[in-house]
Formats: sequence, C-alpha cells, structure tokens
Amino acid sequence: MSFEKSLQHTPFRNKKSRHLLHRDDTLNLSPILNETSIFKNLNDTSLRQVLDESSILVPTGNAGEGLREAFFEIIQASRPTDVIDTLARLSQVCCDSLELVEPWNRYNVHNYWLAEEANTWKLLHCMYSDSINDHPESIDNLITEVTLSQQTLVSALFQCDSELRLLQLLVDWLEATAAYQEEATKTTAPIIGNNVHWGNTLHQLLIGTSLFNKEKNKAMITCMDPDAPRREKKSIHSDDQQDDIDLCKRIFTEVRCGKFSEAISLCVSAGQTWRAAVLQGWRLLHYEPKEGTNDQLEITGNPNRDLWKWCCLGLANDVTENIHYRATIGILCGHLPSTIPACQGNWEDLLWAHLRVQIEARVDKFLREHHVTAHANTTSQEVLDLLQAEHQTEELSLHQVFSAVNALMENKKESHYQTCQKHLMLGHIRAIMQDSLKWIETAEEKIIRFLAHLVLVLRQMGKDPQHDIGDKILEKYVVQLVDGHTDGSVDCPELIAYYTSTVPVDHQVYLYADLMDRVHKPDYRPAVVKAGSNAGLDVAASARIAIKKAITDVQQGYGNIDMTFTQTGTVESDKSLISKVISSLEWLSLLPDQLEEALWLSNAMIRTFIFIGNTDAASSCIASVNQLFSSFVTKLPSTSSELREHLCLKAYLEALDGFATWYRHFISGQPKDVEPLPPDATFTDKVHHEQRCAQVEQQKARWIQAVLHQSRHTKNLLYNVLLFPGGWLQDESDSTSSPNFSADEKDERAKQLETLRRLCIPEITILILKILQSNDDVDNHKEAVKLSNLIAAENRSLYKVFTKDKLIEVLDRIKESSLLLLENGRDMFGYEINDD
Repeated sequence: MSFEKSLQHTPFRNKKSRHLLHRDDTLNLSPILNETSIFKNLNDTSLRQVLDESSILVPTGNAGEGLREAFFEIIQASRPTDVIDTLARLSQVCCDSLELVEPWNRYNVHNYWLAEEANTWKLLHCMYSDSINDHPESIDNLITEVTLSQQTLVSALFQCDSELRLLQLLVDWLEATAAYQEEATKTTAPIIGNNVHWGNTLHQLLIGTSLFNKEKNKAMITCMDPDAPRREKKSIHSDDQQDDIDLCKRIFTEVRCGKFSEAISLCVSAGQTWRAAVLQGWRLLHYEPKEGTNDQLEITGNPNRDLWKWCCLGLANDVTENIHYRATIGILCGHLPSTIPACQGNWEDLLWAHLRVQIEARVDKFLREHHVTAHANTTSQEVLDLLQAEHQTEELSLHQVFSAVNALMENKKESHYQTCQKHLMLGHIRAIMQDSLKWIETAEEKIIRFLAHLVLVLRQMGKDPQHDIGDKILEKYVVQLVDGHTDGSVDCPELIAYYTSTVPVDHQVYLYADLMDRVHKPDYRPAVVKAGSNAGLDVAASARIAIKKAITDVQQGYGNIDMTFTQTGTVESDKSLISKVISSLEWLSLLPDQLEEALWLSNAMIRTFIFIGNTDAASSCIASVNQLFSSFVTKLPSTSSELREHLCLKAYLEALDGFATWYRHFISGQPKDVEPLPPDATFTDKVHHEQRCAQVEQQKARWIQAVLHQSRHTKNLLYNVLLFPGGWLQDESDSTSSPNFSADEKDERAKQLETLRRLCIPEITILILKILQSNDDVDNHKEAVKLSNLIAAENRSLYKVFTKDKLIEVLDRIKESSLLLLENGRDMFGYEINDD
C-alpha cells in the first residue's frame, strides 16, 4: 500500500504538464537595446536553415506564385519619400507567399529562396531606416552628468557609435528573422514543463532499491542538486538526460531568436532555475530611483557581471557539457569558440555568433575605459586580470567578420541573396551591381526579378552608383517578361509597360516593340497601346519597329530577296507568318495620326510580298489597309509619296489579278468541240449531234464575247501601270514623305522601287503582248507593234528598265506580230498597203 501511495506522489514522465509559464510570469529579460529595435513591430522571416533537426523536407509547394504582379503593384505606386513603406510591403508580400505553403515545407530546399528574398528586403528596410534617423555624434552630448549606470552608458554608446549600432542592428535582424522562421515552421517539439527537474531520476530515488532497480541505482546520483552528477561522478536517468538535451537545444534556439524571456521561462518551467539564473548574468548594472522616494536607488542588472563572465568561461570551455548549453553560455559571455559548433556551418548562425561576440567585446572595452568613478566598477582587479588572461577577443571589422564566417562555411557557397546581403551590410552597392552583371545571363527568373526591383529601390534611395548596369538588369527583366508571352496574348500589359519605362528611352522603343511583335491576337492590342501610352512610352515608334520586324521575319522566312533584277520564284507561303505581318498594321490604326507611317510600312510589306512572288498576300495587305484606314485617300495630300506608291502598287496588283481572270476564261472557259459521229450513226444520233454542235457554237460565241470584254478590261488595267501619271513607282520631284524614317530606310526604299520597276514593267509589257497575241485579230497585232513606240518613247523612258534579255523577248514577240500582219496583206506596222 505504501508503494502504491509513493507512486501517486511520484512525477511520472507521461503525466507531465504541457503548459509553459505565461510571458508575464517570466523574469522579463531583454537583449541590449531590444526595446528600441526597429524589428519590434516588423513581421520577419528567418534566414537560417531549419532550426530543429526534427524538421521534415517534403516536395515543394506553391511559394512565389503571383510575386511578379504583387511587386508591380507595390513598386509602381512607390515614391522616393515612401521607400521605407515600400521595403516593408515587399518583404511582407514574400512572407505572405511563403505562408501559402504548409508550415513544414516553407523552408525546404525548394522554397528557401523566398525566405532569403524576404529577409533581404527587411535588411534593407532596417538599414535605411537607421540611416535616415538623426544620431548624436558624441557621447558627451548624451551623458551630461556623472552616472554609475552601465546600461545608461552603453545606451549612449549605441546612439553615437554608428559602427557598433550597425552590428547591433544586424544582430537584431538575424534574431528577428530566425524567430519568424521558428514560428512559421512550427516543427520543434514543445518542452514539457512541470516545475520539477529530473523527474524520472527523482522517481527512481523515491521508489528506492528493488529487484528491478539495483543495477540502475548503482550508477544513478543519490542527490538531486544540480552539481550532483559532477560531484558524485554519476548520471541521471536516461530520460532526464534526453530531456536535458532537448531543453538545452531549445534554450539555444530561443536565444538565437532573441527570445531571452522565453529561454528563462523554459528553464523555470522545467524546474531548472539555476539555468535561468545563469542566463541572467550578462545584464548590465543599472540604478533607478525607487518610486515615492528621493534618496533611495533600485539596483537592477548584475553588479558582478565580470565575475559571472569568468565563471561562464569555464563552463563554455568544458567539452563534457551539452554543446547547445555551452553555445548559449558562450554567446552571452562573448566566447566564440564554444558557440561555433552549434552553428553547424550555417551562414546566418555563424554571422550572428560573430557579431554578438564583437558587440560584447566592444561593450566590455567601453565600460572599462569610461567608468567615471572607482565605485562604478564592482569587479575586483583580480577577476579583471583573470578575464584578460583567459578571454581576449580580437576586434574585427565587418569585412573581417565575413571572411571569418566564410572560412567556417564547410565549403558551402553563399547564395545570391546572401551575397547581396553581405554587400548591403558593408555598404558596397557597386559590388552588388558588378556581381549582378555576372548573374543576369545565367540566373533564374526569380533572381532577375529580385535584382530589377533592388535596382529600382536603390535608385529611389539615391544609391545606384553604376546606372548602366542597373539599366542592363532592368532590360533583362523586361526581356524576361516579354519572353513569357508566346501565345499571342498578354494578361497584364501595364506591368510590362511600367518596367519598360524604367530603362533608357532609346531602349524602351525596341523592348516594347518586341512585346507588340508577340501580341498578335487583336483583342489584346488596344490594352497594350493604352498601357504603353499611360507609361509614357513612344508607342507609335514601337509599333513601327514591330511592323518592320514582322516584315523582316517574312524576308528571312523566304530567304534573301534577290535584288539583281531577277524575281524570286513563287514559294509556298506560310499562312500564319503572312497573316501575322499583315495584321501588325493594326497597331498603327489604334494610334492617332499614323496614316502616313501605316502606308509607308504597308507599301514595304507589299514590296516584300511581290519580291517573294506572293501577290495574294500583297492584295490582302491592300485590303487590310482599306479596312483599317477608311477614306485614307482623301486624308492625305496629293503630293504624298506614300499615297502615290500605294496607288502604284495597287494598280500593279489589280493588273495581275485581271490577267489571271482573263487567263482562266481564255484557257479553261473555252467550250470543247463535239466529238464527230461514227460512220454508222443513226438518224437520231445525227439529229442529236447537230443540236449539240449548235449549242457549242452558241457557247463559243458567248465565250468569245466574254474573253473579248475581259481582254479589254485587263488591257486597261495593264496599261494603267505603264501609263501611270508621272511614271509607275517614280516619286515626283515635289513629293513629301514621312519624317519618322531614317535616311537609310529611305535609300533602301528607293532601291526597291527601282528594282520593282525593272522587274514589273517588262512583266506587264509581256502580259499585254500575251493578250494581244492570243488570237489572229489583225487589230490586236497592230496594237502589239505599236507597243514598241510606248516603250521607246523618251517621255517615259520605259526602255531604260528593260534588261537585255527582257528587251530581246519583247522584240521577238513584236516581230511575230509584224510577220502575222505581213501574212495578212498589211505592212509590218499593221497598216494596209496602198498600191498607189
């Protein structure tokens, strides 16, 4: 019965309470300057790898989705006076995106980049906030009277020493980000608290010796004080040993996260108040007047701080002690070697450890040098001598700190984000630009997006020492945005238009033209034009470049255009390519006062289609111009070279279409003769045969009339080319042209016009001869002979565009007509021969 009663009062492991002390019940320990830390109200993300070994890696979630649009909404509304708010919003967007993923998956290898980016924005936020605040330059301006308070002195030091304040700011940042990660992952098992330390060991001692506990009791301590294991050289219960390991690890985690109050609370709730007392020894001595009294002072902090530090050095150097407990004590007393093993080669942890040790060393040095009275230093000279002998920390610059951290990284390379963070801490903005220039060619899309927005934010701060590199980064981001649109549509043209407006003006036109070249669905084009105009882009210039690029794509798709007076043979057209280039004219129809440019470019299209032998596409282009720009003929001056060229090309294409129609009527429309009857045909067959012959003759008569009518119409269309007023494709001396095209483009146009004259005028002449020589009509052949007068006339000088081969071909055809006239009793020019 007594055994059962004793069990009722023994704290079993499985009956421990899982309730920690409330924050108000803790000892309320806070880090140096924690109350003034800018991270107090900022939601932070940790840069550390998983803090607890129990964290689980699972496949990636959807982190980072929608960041492009969210960043655009923030940055396009940002102003130089709102930089702090902009940085806070950028970091919060990254955190919000990360929190869309399951807690256990937020900091795995796939999503960790997002946490790093969020922390980079937060780093920039805190550093910029500190830079724009006013700080006293001398401690004498703050300490105006004698004080014994170490805390008052150190607070003044932090306010006037910018280097030390930077170190503390970085420590606050590292601790706040680690705290956010620990909270966001929620992977660490809770520490079970019951206000009784080593409960399992106590249980074994209470049940005493028994058949089942003889061996265990021989190796287990007999007293429950904290020094018993070391004094008796015995161990505690194995479960308590594991609990101690978990507790020490959790304490280090809390300290790493800057949560000193929580670390103290853990110790108290686990019944290990001696650990809580040890963790408080670093607090600075401070004197405050008691409420309601004028003479008495209330002392807070540790009057024997140096003695506590000397004792902690012994504990930190004890290799038999728990590694995380040694690290915790070491970081509080400024002993770096004992902290490094717990950092496990992690960049953020190592940096945090080095910075905290540097701060501790500089604070101690300051306190020893600036005590105003001997009574302010409560540490004996003997202890100070021991500290000097056993613990000396070399004062390192921030650059040296990074070198030391990199040496401990176990061959791990810094990520791009960590490199940027390092340069930001050192104030080396130029180095960020130089490294970015190396990254942008091979970096992932998310890195390009981050760098582009970093450049924009730095410019708002007035800190972009290498504007040309920043421009290249922004251009790369715009190219990345444009390359993401491959289906002819665009969801958010305002986004691309805004970032395009951030690059130099001479590059904006080409970048936006690339987008316009990709958007070939008509429903999306008005929004693209509107977005570009609202962003201040020269949309008209971009449209012209996009159309010219489409024309070039056609030329490349069909091979180089032969400009040596021999027309390229007809190639099977790519309908999608042809449709794209023709529809690109729609860009200019969406803009005001772009008629001349549209005609100029449509004429260039038509010339290209003629060169490649695709007259159907050329005709479609003319039809598109008539549809997009209604009544354009009346809107341009009669001296416009673009209008004149358009009418010339239209006349040529109408002539070719007319000839094709005539040729179809002439070849395929002629009725076939009725087959002759066999000799043994019956009377009925003969009657039917005569009726069929009569019908065919009637059909032939109608065909002849139709061909004759079509011949006259087609000849008129063909003559319209040869007799075009002022010369076909010849600019009149007083013609005007668009000023939006360069001299090289105008020279190229003039060359193409001359080449088309050399190609097309002989072709038109031969087509006229084919029509005239399609039958034995004397008048037609007489007209064919007269065609030579038109060619040889000096007023038009058409003969000058004929090559030798073409001229011979035309003369051979005219000679055939002359011979036919002679055979019909006419002279060689077709006139009747008068014997008189």
